[in-house]
Amino acid sequence: GSHDSFSYWVDEKSPVGPDQATAIKRLARISLVKKIMKKWSVTQNLTFKEQLEGGIRYFDLRVSSKPGEMGQEIYFIHGLFGIKVSDGLKEINNFLEQHPKEVVFLDFNHFYAMDDSHHFYLINRIRSAFGSKLCSVECVEYVTLEYMWEKKHQI
Repeated sequence: GSHDSFSYWVDEKSPVGPDQATAIKRLARISLVKKIMKKWSVTQNLTFKEQLEGGIRYFDLRVSSKPGEMGQEIYFIHGLFGIKVSDGLKEINNFLEQHPKEVVFLDFNHFYAMDDSHHFYLINRIRSAFGSKLCSVECVEYVTLEYMWEKKHQI
């Protein structure tokens, strides 16, 4: 697995994320501070595709809406905003389409500045990206690799 899996790219021109302290948000008004933030926000140097090709199958994902942006769009985040979640999911799905026996774990473990409509949007993006590849079993203790292959689940 990889930590802050999406953070191979963050936008230093974006607002500072809601995952940061107020003091950091104030300091970030100075352009040099965002350049420094970018250096510690980027924790991966490989895209999702490159991580998958390298054997990563567990992704640590943190997501957020952007302050002041209309609609429900959500982005990966680590101090600064990264790519749209929907773009990352498409990248993962493209890999799975080419590798039908691979299973990937998506751990959405931090949510920032998200209300019910954002969560609904996220669930719809996940369902839209993966469809029948999603494992729908609620009792994960009984899920095995054999079960996943049998049901053609990959997520």
